[in-house]
Amino acid sequence: MKNIPVCRKEAIYYAIALLCLTLGTLALTVYTAVRFTGFLLCCAAGALAVLGVLSRLGRTRAWARRARHLLLVLLAAGFALFAALEVRVLSWARTDSETPAAAIVVLGAGVNGTTPSLSLETRLTAALAYAQDHPEAPIVVSGCQGPGEDITEAACMAGWLEAQGIPPERILREDRARDTEENIRYSLALLAERGIGGNVAVVTSSYHLCRAAHHMERMGGAMVPVAAPMPAKYLPLSVNYYIREAFAMAAELLLPNH
Repeated sequence: MKNIPVCRKEAIYYAIALLCLTLGTLALTVYTAVRFTGFLLCCAAGALAVLGVLSRLGRTRAWARRARHLLLVLLAAGFALFAALEVRVLSWARTDSETPAAAIVVLGAGVNGTTPSLSLETRLTAALAYAQDHPEAPIVVSGCQGPGEDITEAACMAGWLEAQGIPPERILREDRARDTEENIRYSLALLAERGIGGNVAVVTSSYHLCRAAHHMERMGGAMVPVAAPMPAKYLPLSVNYYIREAFAMAAELLLPNH
C-alpha cells in the first residue's frame, strides 16, 4: 500500500489525542477523585486518533471520508446534548431563599465509617444554615447504609445535626433510599404520613439539584433548591462532578426506568 504522508491537520489531531491520553491516564491513576473526567479524556483521545486516521485515509478512500464526516456529526450532536444538559444542571445550582418550605429534605452521600464524607459534610452545613433560618420546618435525612459505611447515611446526618443543636424530635430518619429517585420518593412518603405537604426544601450538592428536581417533578412535588457548594479549593473535583452530572441527567432522561 502506498504510504500517505501525515499532514498538519492530522498531526494536530494526534498531538491533542496524546495530550488527552496523558491527562486522562493521570486522572485515572494518580488523581483518582476526578477519574470520570479522566475516562472522558481517554475517550476523547481515542476519537481524535480515529479522526486523524480517517482524515489521512480520506485523501484516497471515499469510505474514510464518509466515516470521518459521520463521526464529526456524531461528536457535534454529543457536544450539543452535553452543553444543553450542562446548562440545565448549572441553572439549578442555587439556593432559593425566598420561597417558603413546609419541610427540609437532606439527600445522603458517602459516609467514611461513621464520619460524613466531604460531599455529605457540605450538604449538612448547608442544611444546618437553612434549618436555623426556618426553625418550624421538620428535617428529613435520607440515605441507607452503603459499602464501607458502618451506619446509615440517615443516622450519620441525624447525629451530626443533633451535635450542632438541632432537636432530635425535629429530625425524621429515612434510611431505605439507595439513590436520588428513592431519596425523593421515600422522603415525600414519610412527610405524607405525617400530613406534611406543600413546598419541600431539598438540600444537596449544587451539581446534584437538577437531578433531584427532575425526580421531584416526576412525582408531582414542588421543590425549593438549597445548594451545598464544594469549597473553592476543591475546584477540580467540583468540575468533575458537574461534568459527570450532565451524563447522569442524560441517563435519567433516556433510560428513566434503568
